Amino acid sequence: MKLSAVVLLAMTLAMVGCARQAPQAEAPQASSPAMAPIRVGVSSDPTIQVLGELYAQALVAKGHPASVVDADDDVSAQVSRLMADELDVVPGFAWSAAQELQINADDPRSLVSDLAVALDGEAAVLRPSKVDRAWRYVSTRTGASLLDLSATTTIVAPQRWRAAPDGPSGLAALYGAEPKVTIAADADERLAQARDGAIAVFDGTEPQGSDAAMKLVDDPKTMIASDPHVALLRLGVAEDETVLEVVQTLHDVLDNAAIVEIRTRAATNSVPAAVGEWLAAHPVR
Repeated sequence: MKLSAVVLLAMTLAMVGCARQAPQAEAPQASSPAMAPIRVGVSSDPTIQVLGELYAQALVAKGHPASVVDADDDVSAQVSRLMADELDVVPGFAWSAAQELQINADDPRSLVSDLAVALDGEAAVLRPSKVDRAWRYVSTRTGASLLDLSATTTIVAPQRWRAAPDGPSGLAALYGAEPKVTIAADADERLAQARDGAIAVFDGTEPQGSDAAMKLVDDPKTMIASDPHVALLRLGVAEDETVLEVVQTLHDVLDNAAIVEIRTRAATNSVPAAVGEWLAAHPVR
């Protein structure tokens, strides 16, 4: 898809959303047996699983059959499966995708359009929601700053952070600091270590990073990169008005607080149940 078409798609959706009257509450439409189910691919990332379930349940509520299917964690493999008609929609994150695909996307203002240009003819990129998986450095100390990092500072972070340009390499390059790093996949463990005095790293959609005891560590040199949520669509599906409307409507209402709320509920229930509860309170019109 040409960049102009991607931009036009976003503009058209925005205008349609403004012109359409809000429908009256009514029972969900029955799915048409002749309509091919939309295959929503999800990786092992908990937030991606929530987003994929949101897409699928919202589509079903609109009368379009859909199901969540396992997809590779590798973005290149996801794009290949979209091109091979094995997947229809994959939620993802623009900056992470650009890094994995080795796309030069250093300017946050052109990040999504750079990704769309790079995927021209392979997959469509729908404009982002307000969900942003940018890293959050938090501690219990008020007024903490990355400027204060030293070799005695302990940072506890997930494995993905270690490979990120705004992870240890960013700290060393911008802040001239090489603190002690502990890798902990379990977010609850990271939170516990932060309460014991470490600086913990969470992405913006992890509930533990929003714990009331945690305070953001200042990043005065603006090292941390934005990583907005986007949708990758199979080119054929990019012409399906129902899919476009449902996905873009979700993108208009979703933010980090919504994802944190759903993930918090899912921790004691299940992702499908937590998403169903959220959509019941926030129906996609």
